[in-house]
Amino acid sequence: MAIFQFVVVSSILHEEPQKMRLLSAFEDNLQRAGGELLSLGSTLINPRNSALPLFILVLTGGTESEAMRLISKERMLELKMPIVLLAHPSQNSLSASLEILAKIRQDGGKGLILQADTSGAFDAEELEDIIAVCQSKIAMRNCRIGVVGKPSDWLIASSQDSLVALNSWGVKLINIPLEELLQNIGEIRSNSLETPIIEDLQEKAEFFAESNDTDLLKSIEILQALRILVDRYRLSSLTLRCFDLVLKDKSTGCLALSQLSDDGIDAGCEGDIPSIIGLSWIRSLTGQIGWMANPSNIIAKKEDDLAEMLIAHCTAPRSILSKYALRSHFESGLGVAIAGIFPKEEVTLFRIGGKYLEKLWYSPAQVIESPRSEGLCRTQVLLNLPNKKAQELLTNPLGNHIVMVRGNWTKRISIFEQL
Repeated sequence: MAIFQFVVVSSILHEEPQKMRLLSAFEDNLQRAGGELLSLGSTLINPRNSALPLFILVLTGGTESEAMRLISKERMLELKMPIVLLAHPSQNSLSASLEILAKIRQDGGKGLILQADTSGAFDAEELEDIIAVCQSKIAMRNCRIGVVGKPSDWLIASSQDSLVALNSWGVKLINIPLEELLQNIGEIRSNSLETPIIEDLQEKAEFFAESNDTDLLKSIEILQALRILVDRYRLSSLTLRCFDLVLKDKSTGCLALSQLSDDGIDAGCEGDIPSIIGLSWIRSLTGQIGWMANPSNIIAKKEDDLAEMLIAHCTAPRSILSKYALRSHFESGLGVAIAGIFPKEEVTLFRIGGKYLEKLWYSPAQVIESPRSEGLCRTQVLLNLPNKKAQELLTNPLGNHIVMVRGNWTKRISIFEQL
């Protein structure tokens, strides 16, 4: 199955047999990578699939105007789609690609050039990253994020509106009153509906402390009520003004948000807009589930290359943990929270921010341990990260939450920035 399509632009000065011989050096490599030839010049080979990224193979020089006509026809600049030019070391392919990319940037677009080697092969890892970035861009345009209740009052830098989210990341924010969630919860309880269990939840937990079975039942009812909203509004992810549940329901959304994330619906806390966009984006970019947390301590050392950072939150998707326990929510002592242990491995940290969500901070990091301090949210992670990156957080912060994802994805994120 194709995961991207590509078109070939070539000069009219080259004869067809020469073009086909030249194309054959690249076509097999691109097809093995998941590419499907869309057209050769004006000849349509396959129908256009708008759900797939479109790349341009610059076969020869003298193709600059043809490439720009194609970009205009596909509305790639208008839709803010990344433009990938595939070049090679002969027939003036690279020089034409440089001219095309210069024009793209003059017109406010973003793109890059990926060069084949003399055998016609493209760097497989880099091509994979580029494809993933382009697929992510398309996926985000189809992302519907539920904002259940307004962002929490303390998120003074993290409550951007729906127009900003649409213009910057292409996502649709669906504002849902918290009262609608509370009404769903009330109907579930008053109708004595059978509450679905979470498979193996208690059996796999290391321990179950502070909370009781009544708290667990309320948490699962909140999960059921959120699932109703997911279906009603066709949501791909959601963020919840969760502290209002503490005041109005004497419960929390910690367990529900954890389970939704594991079910494929990215779920964030406190109505934080940049964080839920980040959670949605990182899954589309890497296929991995992210975790949202508070930075609790940053020790940046001037004399060392590495800094330490402790991050914590009262929920985490159980599928990305090596162990977990069930406890109460830290600040309130109510509900059911996840006290998780992360594997000691490489991770990536990032934060989206800025008034128009135009800024991105990211860093590789290493999990040192998962402490269980009584003075912090229940899931805690101590990390090593480059000292320079820690200093950036302290001197130019983008907000009070960080997203962590397992694995080192910094190269793919840097390509995303470029595109």
